[in-house]
Amino acid sequence: MNFVIGGLLMCGMALFVGLMFRDSGLSVLNPDAAIIVLGGSICSLFIGFPFSKIRSSVRDIIETFRDQREREDLLIEITGLSRIYRRADIRAMERRIKDIDNDFLRFGLELLINNHSEEDIRQSMEREMAVRIVNYNTSQNILKTMARLTPAFGLVGTVIILIRMFSNLHSVDALAPLMAGALMSTLYGVVISNLFMLPLGARVTDRSVVSEILMNMTMEGILAIHNGEHPMKIEERLQGYDSIGNTDPRRADTVLSVREI
Repeated sequence: MNFVIGGLLMCGMALFVGLMFRDSGLSVLNPDAAIIVLGGSICSLFIGFPFSKIRSSVRDIIETFRDQREREDLLIEITGLSRIYRRADIRAMERRIKDIDNDFLRFGLELLINNHSEEDIRQSMEREMAVRIVNYNTSQNILKTMARLTPAFGLVGTVIILIRMFSNLHSVDALAPLMAGALMSTLYGVVISNLFMLPLGARVTDRSVVSEILMNMTMEGILAIHNGEHPMKIEERLQGYDSIGNTDPRRADTVLSVREI
């Protein structure tokens, strides 16, 4: 399915580029305009945000393109861990933690096996969850900032190229092709903003919502294990998260509570 979607996306991109340059051809491309738009936007971004935040946002963007079946895997993982914990096999739990890729689940399990109280586990996991959601919000803010900067620098590039063009204009007949080249700067800014930055921001927003639901699901599972609930009961409870982004209405307050922290 991902292969089909990827193929359709590539075909759509090829069609878009083909229609954009169908009459003008590639000769209208203006590398100076691209440098002004991209260079100016990136410089402004580094002025507004620290490098660590920008690097973290790049990781968040890459994460949105990875194939994910996290809910099903997380449900299986938590129920399996609950069976081990009921046997009081701490060594097996410690060995299992090393093989877990989900770092939020691993964080909760470490609190569990270190005999923290239920309230300490809840507070620690809610704090960690809040930090992660703030990071996602920062990534969204960075992408929205880029979406605003690129059209602005596109206009700046057009003005700069027009000034250069009029100061060196020797023939009125040469005005039309030079004008077309100058307007490419504005086109670059609009295309980068609407074709890349805004859709990527939407992906990060969706990923943030999914991650919040999964983290709440993880925290509820860890607390249920701590309270010694039966694995079947834990599985039944976590099945209330019947789909990503669609939890049991009775748990709506739990899912959204982290935003109040």
